[in-house]
Amino acid sequence: MSGALLRPATPRTAVGERTRLDRLLAWRPTRRTLAVAGLVLLALVVLVVTAPPRTGSLDPAAVDPGGSRALANLLRDQGVTVADVRRTDEAAAAAAGATVLVTDPFLPTPAMLDEVLAAGPRRVVLLEATPGSPALDRLAAGVEVADLAGDDAVAPACTLPEAEAAGDARLPGVRYDARAWSGTGAACYDRAERAGLVVLPATASRPEVVLLGSRAPLTNEDLDEAGNAALAMNLLGTTDRVAWWRPTLADPALVGAASASLRSLLPPWVLPVVVQLGIASLVVALWRGRRLGPLVVEPLPVVVRAGETAAGHGRLLHAQHARGEAAEHLRAAARTRAARRLGVAAGADPSGLVGAVATRTGRAPGAIGALLYGPEPADDAALVRLDHDLAELLGAIGMEVGGR
Repeated sequence: MSGALLRPATPRTAVGERTRLDRLLAWRPTRRTLAVAGLVLLALVVLVVTAPPRTGSLDPAAVDPGGSRALANLLRDQGVTVADVRRTDEAAAAAAGATVLVTDPFLPTPAMLDEVLAAGPRRVVLLEATPGSPALDRLAAGVEVADLAGDDAVAPACTLPEAEAAGDARLPGVRYDARAWSGTGAACYDRAERAGLVVLPATASRPEVVLLGSRAPLTNEDLDEAGNAALAMNLLGTTDRVAWWRPTLADPALVGAASASLRSLLPPWVLPVVVQLGIASLVVALWRGRRLGPLVVEPLPVVVRAGETAAGHGRLLHAQHARGEAAEHLRAAARTRAARRLGVAAGADPSGLVGAVATRTGRAPGAIGALLYGPEPADDAALVRLDHDLAELLGAIGMEVGGR
């Protein structure tokens, strides 16, 4: 037993720490653990690297309903190169011998169009061009907008090979009056005075121009409707390259065109109409206006005594500890009464009033000036003394204290 007492005891905490350390050193990952860790790492990499799907109206890489990725993939499958361009210089670089699709005919200026046309495109397709767009005025003069159409499928009703091969198509949107070009061009999908597709032959100053009044054949949502896919493929796939021009306000070529004034952008009839409306509004205001008459004195519903008003004012000043304002009210009332009693003009110089009071009472002018124009009382007791001193001064002038 004595030997047991001499043997040193090993602390339990040290033994426990060594045991946990030995277990950690002896642990080896299993294949299942490695597989799970690899899957987790792969999922994290995919989440970080994978970008959200691209969206955008008539974007050849967008997968949303208004995008055009489906049509762009079909064109590429047929060997047609689709170049998504945003700036004028990019469109001009991709336009030589190609089909140029202009998705927004309002943004390109005549100078921008001329730069692209100088590259020598074979065909220009204007999408939903309407009056006032520079592209319509520059490339399709003489064609006017006739109407807007609904969603019903329409037969080609023309001899254009691209339209005949596509058959019926759904073209909700703009309809053109192309009768001025009926002799040389083509007007499809209804009739010449209400056509959803107009083709103008090439001239010496421009290539062949196609007016497509609806974006439906180009969008992912409506590409599979009727013959829309075939029509879009036939219009854009006649060449081996398509310059898909989506004009943007960030185009450097628009910097010089941004200086146009608001008045120059308005129709000429807007300013005369605004002037006439302003004159009419002024005449109506003078006719219907009411002049303010004299003030009408009405009896108050409740008679409030002056003493109650003064007492209420005093309680408000006391609650706010406004001793300075209260003292000024007392002094102003005393100065007014003393000036009226002594015949001093209202608003006279303080020295004049002080001198008149000193002559009348025989008191020192300094004491009178301190009383009538002195500093703010230090406490409520000083304010009370000021009231008593003013009452005494008015009594010395010859005024009754009760009349104050």
